[in-house]
Amino acid sequence: MDRQEVARQYRAKIESKNWSRRSLVSWLGKGCALALAGKGVTACANTTDVDEPTARWRGCTGKGFGFEPGECTTLSWGERTVDPQSLEDILASWQLSVGGLVENEFTLNFDQLVELRPHNPIVDFHCVEGWSVYDVPWNGVRVGDLLDEAVVQPSAAFVNFYTIGDAYNESLPIDVALERNTLLAYGVDGSTLSLRHGFPARIVIPRLFGYKSAKYVERVELSETPIQGFWVKQGYPYDGEVPADKLREGKY
Repeated sequence: MDRQEVARQYRAKIESKNWSRRSLVSWLGKGCALALAGKGVTACANTTDVDEPTARWRGCTGKGFGFEPGECTTLSWGERTVDPQSLEDILASWQLSVGGLVENEFTLNFDQLVELRPHNPIVDFHCVEGWSVYDVPWNGVRVGDLLDEAVVQPSAAFVNFYTIGDAYNESLPIDVALERNTLLAYGVDGSTLSLRHGFPARIVIPRLFGYKSAKYVERVELSETPIQGFWVKQGYPYDGEVPADKLREGKY
């Protein structure tokens, strides 16, 4: 379905006198972004192609992902931020490049990224401010799989992540980047990320604090030296490790 048809259906539903408020709320919940359906994405206005969000906030302490304490056990993952056609416009110009000290530089558009072997861990997210969100159902690909495709040169020691506008650049030692659950995430619970959570793609390292999980990633480069990320420049430690007593078994 093209953008014009998505917009037409959206306007038709909004203008329909017979469209109930319950239907509107349901569509807005599903319209969090674009649905990850098979290979590629589908526009969320086509509600027959989108399943209801199933994962719930099973527990959190303090603020998490912009929601206030007390809501954590009742909210579904769906989140409406912008019109679906706006997301499609972003994807039309976004690409992920992988390069630097590698034998095989390559570039992927969003559909090509989603076509790679998926890795969908349900893991915890910890903020350095003290709150945690449990059982986040991420969708993405292992950073290690991207590096395998790139064929890393022996001199590479760090993986540097550059973001749209270079706003939230970040860096990891290569051994951390190769850990099983270090993820380039493009979705949560079957839908693309919302804009405020890093759309189109972000890094997720469950055993490190959230400030290491750079949002809006568009370039991955292998290097002999690390870069200073946004939060490291603000005085946060480079390693960003979550204390062992906060890590739940099987959730990092």
